[in-house]
Amino acid sequence: MTIEVNLGIDKPGLISSKTDTRQLKMDSSSRLIHPSLENIPKNVRFLAVGVLLNVIFIVGLEIFSHESVLGSSFEASTIYAIFYSFYLPISHALQALFVFGWPLVYFTSLASVMPIGISAMFVGTFATDFLDSREVPFSSVIVLVLTSLWSYFLTNLVMSDNKKDKTV
Repeated sequence: MTIEVNLGIDKPGLISSKTDTRQLKMDSSSRLIHPSLENIPKNVRFLAVGVLLNVIFIVGLEIFSHESVLGSSFEASTIYAIFYSFYLPISHALQALFVFGWPLVYFTSLASVMPIGISAMFVGTFATDFLDSREVPFSSVIVLVLTSLWSYFLTNLVMSDNKKDKTV
């Protein structure tokens, strides 16, 4: 079966109101990376991807924080914000592939979750600064839990298919 996929662009690298529609052959029953993932409940998939993303987050932030990368030049909260800017599209792509299904209009979907990521970045940046200034042990774990819960609820709200009738 053929499905039209609206890429939301008219020139490479530019987003505009005009669209370039291309035909792609894909399985219409699932937009996940593999249809067999539909057999696993969405909350379990979200949890599994969340664990993977937390590992990527912890390792990535440690790499960025190393003094040979950014650690000697910036404060912890600034490093967190810089890293999170790179982490956000990776996180969205993995959630789309394994949890919610690849969106028909990717850039629109990414833009719809950007406020969640940016707000989580602000929460994480301020929490990191606050906890580091008080030398709280395991502050990165506290920030990770805080931003994970924040993102979980908001991402489910934005990316889940709302099958309820919106008419009043």
